[in-house]
Amino acid sequence: MMHPLDIKFSTPLEREYEAWIIQGIENYFISLGVKVAIWAVSPDEEVSWPADEKLVVGKKLVGLQLKKVEYKDNRKRPKDFGRLNWKFHNPPGQFDLVMKFPEIFYCLPTFVNREFKRQAIHHCLFWRPKQSEKRDLNAWYDNSQARTPHKSIAKAPRWGLFIEQVMGCSVGKKVKAINDAKDYVESIREAMIQPLDDREGYDRPNGKSQTGIPRAESAVYVIALPYQS
Repeated sequence: MMHPLDIKFSTPLEREYEAWIIQGIENYFISLGVKVAIWAVSPDEEVSWPADEKLVVGKKLVGLQLKKVEYKDNRKRPKDFGRLNWKFHNPPGQFDLVMKFPEIFYCLPTFVNREFKRQAIHHCLFWRPKQSEKRDLNAWYDNSQARTPHKSIAKAPRWGLFIEQVMGCSVGKKVKAINDAKDYVESIREAMIQPLDDREGYDRPNGKSQTGIPRAESAVYVIALPYQS
């Protein structure tokens, strides 16, 4: 039987995880006949908007910040999921963005095997740090020896529970008017821009540094899905 921690060819890149997970979310809702909108909010461009406003008004907005997983194989068998960990250092300000907006969750893959790409959303944690915990930019699946308050996040919601919480209105931000949605998403983009503006040599209008070095890549994926009033 294939194992999620078997590496095939190489460990997936973050952009590969993003593609697999977003495709999986879209396929999930298509199979249910539910119309949703999913788009990326980037600090380097003006906020684009779905052409059909019906996809947003009367919906609930949830943000996902995707991060790749790191797996430290200790060569022991069976393979230990507790060796999975995630780092939130880059780009600067991303962790604080998640903390600032309670509707944004980290989406954290728990697999490194490319054969699991079509089941990606079922092998992810949907997690956000607690306000009461010490600020730390590392998290582990389950490692009691880790020097971080986020040393065991394995029990964070998986896709089924996460989307049930969204549907049950305990997670997400309700949107009743198009301007409410636009203002909210713009506030996310502005919060993403600020840490980059504070870095020496960056020119905000065109999203590139004055020295020609591109800004750090970052995007929050926003999902708009129906809620029952």
